[in-house]
Amino acid sequence: MFPSKVPRVFVLASTVLLFLVTYTTLHLYHRVPPSYPTTPVLAPAVQDGEPGKIPGKGEQPTQLPVRPPVEPIEAQSSSSSGEQSEEEHLLSFPDPKHCPKDLEFLVRASIDLGLTERVRYTRRYIQPIFSDSVDRDNVANITEPLLKDVVEVDLHNCGDAWIPQSTPIKLQVPNPHPEAVFTHLTFGVATDYSRLSDSINPFAHWISGTGAKLVAVVMDAKDKSPNEMEQLRDNFELAGINVTLVRPINEKFTTAQNHFAVLIPMLENSSAETQWYGLLDDDTFFPSLKPLSDSLATLDHKADAYVGALSEDFQAVRGFGFMAFGGAGAFLSAPLAKKLGDQVFGCIDKATTVEGDTILRDCVYSNSKAKLTLLPGLYQQDIAGDVSGFFEAGLNPLSLHHWKGWYKAPVEKMAKAAKFCGDCFLQRWRFGSDTVFSNGFSIATYSDGVESVDLDLMEGTWGKAESKDFDFSLGPLRVPYPIDKKKSYKLREAEFEDNGDLKQLYVLLGNSSPGELDQVVELVWRNH
Repeated sequence: MFPSKVPRVFVLASTVLLFLVTYTTLHLYHRVPPSYPTTPVLAPAVQDGEPGKIPGKGEQPTQLPVRPPVEPIEAQSSSSSGEQSEEEHLLSFPDPKHCPKDLEFLVRASIDLGLTERVRYTRRYIQPIFSDSVDRDNVANITEPLLKDVVEVDLHNCGDAWIPQSTPIKLQVPNPHPEAVFTHLTFGVATDYSRLSDSINPFAHWISGTGAKLVAVVMDAKDKSPNEMEQLRDNFELAGINVTLVRPINEKFTTAQNHFAVLIPMLENSSAETQWYGLLDDDTFFPSLKPLSDSLATLDHKADAYVGALSEDFQAVRGFGFMAFGGAGAFLSAPLAKKLGDQVFGCIDKATTVEGDTILRDCVYSNSKAKLTLLPGLYQQDIAGDVSGFFEAGLNPLSLHHWKGWYKAPVEKMAKAAKFCGDCFLQRWRFGSDTVFSNGFSIATYSDGVESVDLDLMEGTWGKAESKDFDFSLGPLRVPYPIDKKKSYKLREAEFEDNGDLKQLYVLLGNSSPGELDQVVELVWRNH
């Protein structure tokens, strides 16, 4: 007990003063208290191969953790000696101009990817042997190792970096797809302004300069100014996409209903050349239009035809029924499309469900004798989380889906391989005794050797893979490889050089806690 109130006041004042001094000191030394975090907090890490959870209705899909994006740092004044402090050096961006020309791609990419300041780096050159007779489904054995001559590169100071030059690796690949026009194809999508704008680059990969037509219902067009709509149209045209942007034909229709109702403006903006009408989601992606067009050409476009793919998840098929799942692409022949075009409002009015795919199916069956024709190679990809097993299985997909949400993958960068060597996208090779290269997706090393992996079976890496619901479509599946015995370098960047060479970067992020360096493998596919 204090004998009087005066000393108690001094004690309280001293306590407040001590708090203010401590708090100010923390700020001066950039030690901000936990109540004011300055960096994003990462979700608990999901390891490769750990089963996720397939999202149900109203449920968010599982997402793999990613390193937070690098935030721009404003330039600060240098010290009096003209040298950067260690903190300034760590926060500054690497400058490609300070590095040899053949490292500029790596340095530029490192900024967007947020790579560590120093990386363990390997570069290999690939000399493609183009052939009409190569079996792209065969996993050819290359005796030499792929990952060798690893060097450490300081991305901030690489002016004198020395990169070992090894003999190019010769790989047999299919011939590139010949240039062609696809004016007989018209595609339709319904989505909002923002998602449509974000889809321009992925759309451009497969439709730019092809002559194919894209009709897009902009769901929130009424909320956008004429200038905004004009800017969106200009951006599509700058990307070489033949696009028509339209408002919903009925403001009361939902996005799902407009997935079917888009058929009306598609018909209005098509021509006599149009043979097939493709109804898509905004995250439907085609590695190339040539294989899709060739596959559709095996069907009679002059007869009523309803073409697509089921979900790979039997639970989805059981729930929604036997229909073309729209994420994979649902295709109507011209005669059938014209029949349904006259019935759109009636079919939506009489619909017993709210999903566009089911409205389309029921409208087909109510107004024609056409039945669903399954087209191999179209994938709904109703898989979430770690989808490595799908992409490392040697598939030759006509379409991909869900890459924006259920899983994250830079599909337009991955599929640049299809522009270089056609069906070589996702083609596989064994290297040495422990490595499998899946072109455009990953370089995977197995500590127990490739012989411990059954490459004829798809690895069930995604959520619910163990449930047997995917066996009817993708199975039989093999169990995920132990996560501590498999290292996967994932494709994160790719670009074409002026000389036609294709450069790919495959990245394995290091564990930042013990200060591990990121690892990068650059593959250079030579075009000369």
